[in-house]
Amino acid sequence: MLFRSIERGITQADLAASAGVGANYIPRLERGEMVPSVEAAWRIARALGISLDALCGRPARQNGEELAEVASRLQKTDLAAMRRVLEALEAVGAPARKRAR
Repeated sequence: MLFRSIERGITQADLAASAGVGANYIPRLERGEMVPSVEAAWRIARALGISLDALCGRPARQNGEELAEVASRLQKTDLAAMRRVLEALEAVGAPARKRAR
């Protein structure tokens, strides 16, 4: 993460402010003193202008590769399971939509 912030010319304080975390949060992450929540990691990735995969050190994939993987996984998933996932996503998205109004 330090390399990414230096590469973009962002200080730890600026990154923390952009990600909405405390001033000591980024230095503690970089020292390995803590592990970020998924939400904090996502906000840090957004502040750096990179994907969560890139922040975690996963190799970048082309959109076509990702779509092929998703399509393959969907073909192996039964319809009832997909409906449960859709219902869960809709339930999670409902509070966010209400706040946005």
